[in-house]
Amino acid sequence: MKQNKESMKNYRFCPICKCVLTKTKDGIYYRLSCTKCDWVYYFNPLPSVAAFVCDNDNKILLIRRGVAPGKGKWALPTGFIEQSEQPEEAAIRELKEEANIKGTVQNLIGVYTEKTKFYGSIILVGYRISSTGDKPKPGTDAIEAKFFPSSKLPTIAFASHRAIIKDGLAKNENKISFIEVLKSKITEATITHTQLFYRGSMGIDSKMMKAANLAPGEKVQVLNYNNGERLETYTIEEKSGSGKIILYGPASKKGRVGDKLCILSYIFVSTDEAKKIKPRIIILDKRNRIKRRHI
Repeated sequence: MKQNKESMKNYRFCPICKCVLTKTKDGIYYRLSCTKCDWVYYFNPLPSVAAFVCDNDNKILLIRRGVAPGKGKWALPTGFIEQSEQPEEAAIRELKEEANIKGTVQNLIGVYTEKTKFYGSIILVGYRISSTGDKPKPGTDAIEAKFFPSSKLPTIAFASHRAIIKDGLAKNENKISFIEVLKSKITEATITHTQLFYRGSMGIDSKMMKAANLAPGEKVQVLNYNNGERLETYTIEEKSGSGKIILYGPASKKGRVGDKLCILSYIFVSTDEAKKIKPRIIILDKRNRIKRRHI
């Protein structure tokens, strides 16, 4: 971080036309403005970011600051957003610069404000970042960098950082896990046709699709019992009651007419919702007619 030396008293002349600025009232605020070109100096809060890194053991990454403000105190890796950066990019950069850790932004924790004597007002954007597992090492603006148990944190230098840690831990506790579970299954399906040059992929009798709760264009996994091939593609409706199971395009190279297939579809749900999911399972006979259903 570099000290911001710009304040209202530092400006005397317009940076556009070089005329003397005058102090005017804009609502409840006083601003410096140019009466010639209408340029106005807005003394806005400085945009900055903070990186919240919490490992699987609920330990939080902190750095001991080597520069003011808060020199010698513990804080989150933090810094100002450069003109060429997105906020997420700034958070990843500051994490690397101050703790020598690479990371990926997971989500926004919140936006906070901090009033400082050193920089004036600051807007701080807090991000949850997952790290690559590297061991932290102090970098620029830092004396130390280490993980602390969330229950035994040292004194944190800034109120905004304390708020980010509090909100980040609360969201950790409320974190919802998602898993992929089976939604639909058509088994013992017999390939009736293959066609290489076609704008499509997996043709299925629409009656079967409806029974198995498959939608047109839905992604499916196809397993070939005869040759062990596995592929992912999407569904196309064939005429209802036709019994057609067709491999189109490059997928046609993965099976031959007469091969037996298992067609699967999955859905992402929370771990709680997964307990309630009942997949539609359709078993076909030799003529691709529905022999049994499990719902």
